[in-house]
Amino acid sequence: GDLTVDRAAILLPDESAPALDKDVVVRSAASRKLEAERRAAEAKQQAKLEQAEKGATPTTARVPDILLKLDLGQDFALQGFGITTRLKGQLQIRGGNSLTAPPQITGEIHTEQGRYRAWGQSLDVETGLIRFNGPYDNPSLDITAIRPNITVRAGVRVTGSASAPRITLFSDPEMSDAEKLSWIVMGRDTTNGGAEAALLQQAALALLSGGGNSENFAGRVGLDEIGFKGSADPNDANSGAALTVGKRLSKDLYVTYEQSLNGAMGTLYVFYDLSRRLTLRAQTGVQTAMDLIYTMRRD
Repeated sequence: GDLTVDRAAILLPDESAPALDKDVVVRSAASRKLEAERRAAEAKQQAKLEQAEKGATPTTARVPDILLKLDLGQDFALQGFGITTRLKGQLQIRGGNSLTAPPQITGEIHTEQGRYRAWGQSLDVETGLIRFNGPYDNPSLDITAIRPNITVRAGVRVTGSASAPRITLFSDPEMSDAEKLSWIVMGRDTTNGGAEAALLQQAALALLSGGGNSENFAGRVGLDEIGFKGSADPNDANSGAALTVGKRLSKDLYVTYEQSLNGAMGTLYVFYDLSRRLTLRAQTGVQTAMDLIYTMRRD
């Protein structure tokens, strides 16, 4: 037969959702009532089986013969583990070789208008293919998600299978992993070392260890960036050292506040992207200035 889904929504539980240990038992009036109803239903079912066995004749179980073509339709939504998307495509479902064998699924589905949230950022799912060729619970993955509205193409790729996914960083043009992660997490190139580099390394560790869908500390406090700016003078570690916090207010507007560690004054920077290459930068604090920055990248 052929089946088409009119509408579906699959909500996957958050892997960080709290749960009680197996040795914890909660008893209440409601739980006692549910337990009594369950026992009554089991007793009723057992009585029906015993009555049927008295006049029943033995029969041999038959292996189901199933062959279905499933079309996901136009409104099949999936949300969970940081991803929100619609799925489209067709799958073929064939019954197993025995009563206990799971059905075998073949076919390919793709994402449409997908979003993936990581480190407090919303990445666009540029391409997302899920291929089935056997068990339903372990398809192969080929997903690419990029951060929008930045001057380079940077994001993550998810390949492998659902049970053993492989996550890698990518960019166009090609750059180091630290630079790729800086563009994904902060939306700009990394120009400072020290604690800021350590912050990016922690984000990379969270990604590669399977925790990429959780937000970093900056995201939890409502910011996009928390870091340290190192000294410009190699002979004076304290000169120019500063704490920086940043927040993207829109796709074109980014605000950064820099507080010097050896002074009382701070500096507020406002970056506004006029185009992919042209940025207006204004600052006020110790000095007040306005700059027009043109960016040209060469391989």
